[in-house]
Amino acid sequence: MHSTTIKQKYNMGAWGHGYFEDDAALDFMADIEDSDNPKKVIRQAFETAIKAEYLESDEGSAVIVGATYVDRKVNGTKFTEAGHDEPLDVDTFPDRNPDVDLSDLRKPAIEALQKVLSDTSELNELWSENDEDYPAWKQGVEQLLKRLKS
Repeated sequence: MHSTTIKQKYNMGAWGHGYFEDDAALDFMADIEDSDNPKKVIRQAFETAIKAEYLESDEGSAVIVGATYVDRKVNGTKFTEAGHDEPLDVDTFPDRNPDVDLSDLRKPAIEALQKVLSDTSELNELWSENDEDYPAWKQGVEQLLKRLKS
């Protein structure tokens, strides 16, 4: 699926506490979907985060999206919410990419997600300024982290 299709399919310009509710997340999903080597794209997002002294917001969003792909592939977690007409690309990824093994990305995904939740993460910093939505955003990332650790 090409990035223009993803941008049309999902609500671009949105900002919400869900994994795919911001432009950076959808852009990164498009990067994964447009790549001939999606595993490399996901791995690079994790490596960038792990090595960063300060994790920029867009990089943090990339980590979260990359981790959802790993979670979907290794745990079978589905991310499409009830009421959506079409499944999210992350949910159809395993069927479209049966030979892509993401299981070895579990550990770097965990480490990168921990960085997203740290004091050296712009995304965490931005969300912590929103008293109303921060708990839901943080809980979502923590649930993703917990699933990857299990």
